[in-house]
Amino acid sequence: MNTSRREFLSGAAAFAALPPLSALGSISPASVPIRRSEEQQSELIDKWDEATGLVTPQDYKQYLRDGKTRGFMALDALERALDKVIGEAKDTVVTGDAPAVWSVYNMGYIVKTRQSLFAIDLNHRRGTEIAPFLDFALVTHKHRDHWRGDFYKAMDSAGKTVVSNFLGNKGASECGHASGEKVFKIKDVEIRTFRVDHAKEAWGIDFTTAFEIKIGDFRLLHTGDCRPSNGKLCVKWGRPDLWLFFPMSGLDIADAMRRIGPKRVVFGHLWELGHAVGKGRAHKWHINRAMPKAKSQCGDVSVAFWGDRIV
Repeated sequence: MNTSRREFLSGAAAFAALPPLSALGSISPASVPIRRSEEQQSELIDKWDEATGLVTPQDYKQYLRDGKTRGFMALDALERALDKVIGEAKDTVVTGDAPAVWSVYNMGYIVKTRQSLFAIDLNHRRGTEIAPFLDFALVTHKHRDHWRGDFYKAMDSAGKTVVSNFLGNKGASECGHASGEKVFKIKDVEIRTFRVDHAKEAWGIDFTTAFEIKIGDFRLLHTGDCRPSNGKLCVKWGRPDLWLFFPMSGLDIADAMRRIGPKRVVFGHLWELGHAVGKGRAHKWHINRAMPKAKSQCGDVSVAFWGDRIV
């Protein structure tokens, strides 16, 4: 990309024309903040479930090695998602406290504010393409479906903060290593880190770093892979306007919603192609079971598909 970083953040630059979204067929993501009817969402869940179900973990690993989608609609969608998000992030101007938020892949998101651009758990084969334009990145934990070494090296070598509980980030002007609760202030974004469990086994205790994020009056929460640790879920800066949430984690979903009191919840990490169905990769059955539990405490619950603009 030849766009300057200033042009990227201001939205002033036109980006190269992308192929029409119809190239994604029936699983095209939204280019405006998602507000789908329950019927539309249910239909898309069925289609994404079918498309991703054709891709085995071995197919996905081969794609990561050579970049060839081999006609799989889901892998085409994954390639297109990053192109779409990069293009829209270039073109979007944020004027208020509410940021623009895009889903890239599973628990990976791009967030644009008035002054900054950052990533959370970005894990994409071509993620280094957006690294030059990012101010910082957040990583919840060291499982490889939540970060990539090439992306981290690109950020660290450019002197950019990567907030995590395991990366050294010694090349950054401000090291992002956070072993427990810590507050970072980067441009117009404040981030509070706190630890939650990934599993009830010893290795999973305090394994994941959750992020409570403050952007002016807007509150964003991302809890990554958070298993039975409801008692560790907490916010100190007020009710989240948006909780980016993984529902297939063993949490008591209704209780988690009561504890946090989010205004809006968006499910992510549903079709992790590196995992087998039911073993880290959700099936529509898991989503349909989790949805009413979340809705019992929060009236605004939806699913983000790869490439969707959420806010």
